[in-house]
Parts: sequence; structure tokens; C-alpha cells
Amino acid sequence: MAIVNDIQLYCDTDENGKITRVLSGPTVRPTESFRYFFLIDMKTQFNLDKFYIKDGKLEQIEGTTLIEVVPENPTSEQQLEEMKKQMAEMKELLNSLTTPKES
Repeated sequence: MAIVNDIQLYCDTDENGKITRVLSGPTVRPTESFRYFFLIDMKTQFNLDKFYIKDGKLEQIEGTTLIEVVPENPTSEQQLEEMKKQMAEMKELLNSLTTPKES
């Protein structure tokens, strides 16, 4: 599934870069000013609590794991891509279970 950076993120931070105020969505119009603006994908938007801002860049907090986001109405291409990914993961798992381990 292609990740598309089409969600607008306006935000402010505290002195440590922790995001404190957020306005985000596909087409948002802020009525107040924000310090930062980014174009992000759905996965980032869903996991914003695992990000901070350092040197004007949105960065993931080290050691955090992002939760996968499944689009509500995926296109057939997205569905096919997801199926291929799941099949590859299943093949890997099967191989790890059926390959004899060397002592």
C-alpha cells in the first residue's frame, strides 16, 4: 500500500519538542497560528503520540512502535498489496516453522 502524505498537520510543541497542540486532517483551515506545518500520512496521524519535533522535523520517539492503519475503503490495488504483504509474512512464518534447526 502506497503511503500518501496528504494529511495536513499543524502543531505546537513544548520546550522539549513534545507536541502539545494539534490540528490535522485532509483539508483543515486553522483559525489560529501554529508554529509547525507538515504533510503526513494516515499512519503518522494515527500515531502522533509517538512523535516529537526536533530541529523543525517530525521524528518518531526512539523505541516506539507505530500501529498499522487500514484504510476504511481501500482500493483494489491497496487490497492486493495488503494481501501480498500478508502472504509473504505467512510464507516466512511457515518456513521458520518447517525448516529444521541446526544444533
